Amino acid sequence: MKMTRRTMSEFLTQQRGMRGRFRLMNLKGNFGRKQGFGLNEVIGIAAGIIIAVVVVIPGLQGFAGDILGNLTDWWNDMASSVFATP
Repeated sequence: MKMTRRTMSEFLTQQRGMRGRFRLMNLKGNFGRKQGFGLNEVIGIAAGIIIAVVVVIPGLQGFAGDILGNLTDWWNDMASSVFATP
């Protein structure tokens, strides 16, 4: 039995018949498009930005404040021990 190399598209079209062929053509068509953004993409990006502003940024501000406070305390302790004056 002779083994031949087949591409993925050849394999899918042979194995799944017309249904697989249609899916493959649809998949190729969607990846090959070079059109601009649509309304759904713009709405999705806007929703992501709004969620980031409402949820993520206030949490990061508190986190950053805690880190800066701890670093300030650490630096004061290190400075007092390293640069101690008798």
